Amino acid sequence: MPPTVHPPSTRTWLPGLLALLLLLGVYAFTLQHDVNGSAHDYTLDTGEIQVALNVWGTIHYTGYPHYTILGAALTSALRGAGVPPATAASLNSLLWTVLSLLLTYALLLRLLPGSSVLASLALIALGLVETIWLHSVIAEVYSFSFFLVALSVWLGDRLRRQWRPAEWLAAAFILGTAVAHHRVLIFLIGVVCLLCATPLLAWLRQKPARLLPSLLVFATPFLAYLYLPLRARQGAVWVYDQPQTWTGFWRQFSGSEVTGNLMRLPQSTQALLENGRFLADHLSNQLPWPAVALGLLGLLWLARAQRLVGAAALLGTAAFAGFVFLFPPAVWAPAVLMPTVLGLLLGLAYLLHRLARQRRWLRPVGWLGLGLLSLFLFQANLPFVRQLTTDPAGRDMIRRLHAIPAAPPGEPPPTVALPWGAGYFAAAYGRLVTHELDHLALVDHRANFRDLITQRNALFTPALYLSYWPPAWWESVADHPLTFHAATADVVAITPSPATHVPPPDVNFALGNGIRVRSAQLAAAANHVEVVIFWEALAPPAYDYSVAAHLVARTPVTGPQDILSQADAAHPVGGWYPTSRWQPGEIVRDVYRLPLPTGAAPAAVQLTMYRQDETGQFINQNWYVMPLREES
Repeated sequence: MPPTVHPPSTRTWLPGLLALLLLLGVYAFTLQHDVNGSAHDYTLDTGEIQVALNVWGTIHYTGYPHYTILGAALTSALRGAGVPPATAASLNSLLWTVLSLLLTYALLLRLLPGSSVLASLALIALGLVETIWLHSVIAEVYSFSFFLVALSVWLGDRLRRQWRPAEWLAAAFILGTAVAHHRVLIFLIGVVCLLCATPLLAWLRQKPARLLPSLLVFATPFLAYLYLPLRARQGAVWVYDQPQTWTGFWRQFSGSEVTGNLMRLPQSTQALLENGRFLADHLSNQLPWPAVALGLLGLLWLARAQRLVGAAALLGTAAFAGFVFLFPPAVWAPAVLMPTVLGLLLGLAYLLHRLARQRRWLRPVGWLGLGLLSLFLFQANLPFVRQLTTDPAGRDMIRRLHAIPAAPPGEPPPTVALPWGAGYFAAAYGRLVTHELDHLALVDHRANFRDLITQRNALFTPALYLSYWPPAWWESVADHPLTFHAATADVVAITPSPATHVPPPDVNFALGNGIRVRSAQLAAAANHVEVVIFWEALAPPAYDYSVAAHLVARTPVTGPQDILSQADAAHPVGGWYPTSRWQPGEIVRDVYRLPLPTGAAPAAVQLTMYRQDETGQFINQNWYVMPLREES
């Protein structure tokens, strides 16, 4: 007769629910509420997912259709209830983590009978591990991976205790969903089959043909991949690659962008050592080494006491760590190590439970140890998590691009080029989700820039990306010289010919180096003064000149104390358009933003160009002074 399963009582669940409530408070404090700005590896794809979930889009390989379908549905429901779009996307991850932790607590109660307090403290420690915490508060696919791991193991343990064919088919479906979601989760098949090996083998021996429906149920979740070409053919505004073609679909389904180049076994002892250090560094970043060692000891004890359960736990813990060891470039290690961390904390909790059973005085020692581990993880991870979830770079990108003027009626919108990554995702979020950038068109690195430059009067890109796409690269793409202008203080306009729409020469101030200030305007805001200046080359400049732009307290300036702020540049146009490239008669638009210190009373803005001679001395040209009047 199979053992009777007695469900845990309300009393045993209370400590776990209190632990979960504590973790929810931590997660709520660190939840990402706005467009992602961090370019850290943890958040590399977060902006992409924020966009996709809000517009029913598709994401990078391997597509993750189950996550995106369920996530888009939940995001739509939350937005319908008034939740902001970025918060709604983050709440997807939080939901999957909450479900994962509930399942984990149920496993702990089964593993540690009579030790609900110990189980709840282990749950808190697990929830505060860096990879679990971060993936609970940002829009990412790995909280769903964690849920599938926890659900698979929970089902395997149920089947071990009491075999039900219907639940086995449910487990096969969940395992199929897990592998369809992320191929590395294929190791879960071995974990679940080991857990319930005795009743499973007995059931299959009775009728081996039962394996066929199990395999069919396992394969069924892969049908969700039809969502990718479906959304592409429906004209979705956010589709990764070309899943509507067989080549594009297979590339995404197979993850060949990774498997082709990154899944290569180490070829030398040195490579093995480097991989070992890589794994050790990432593992120790999640748990301190004493916890890792004690967790392994607990898993070995579990294997001795319950052979199949311990073997399954050791397999799950070792397999994912082994994959990171063998193929470190192919995966985001902290995410793949989530099952390893889960196994180690289960082992640690089991060790403390068994020790307390043998020596009752060790029970509070175990509680104290897990409490101290949780405090250590909290103080170690909180600043990092907050830094990533509150990074303002994404919001700054939207503000930066919002300043680009809209095109006149009847003309195509200004086209902004950004490389695929956090900045592009933020811009897409501003255009497709919040519609702050509806007046712009966006292209990424896959665009045909030669045609765009030819067809448009200007192509725009944030100045910070000219370190990635320098002027020489743009000219090699266009196959002819280009001119560069400051559209705003942060955005550069790339044009096939010198500027034509320029204001009349209302200043005509000669700097003394063959360049004059043709026109200039000031605009004062609450915290800065912005200068728009049009330089004009009267003759070919003999040198490369730098620009000095100073906000000053008085004129003439008597010393450094009179300079309130400055926005100097190695070259005009944010440092990217050297004067030695200017042609006679060329007019260059330039913009400088000068911070306004609190309580300061600036008298003027003064600008000049300067260079260094062969002795290193600075040679200033004539200073052009722009008084700040009250009406400014």
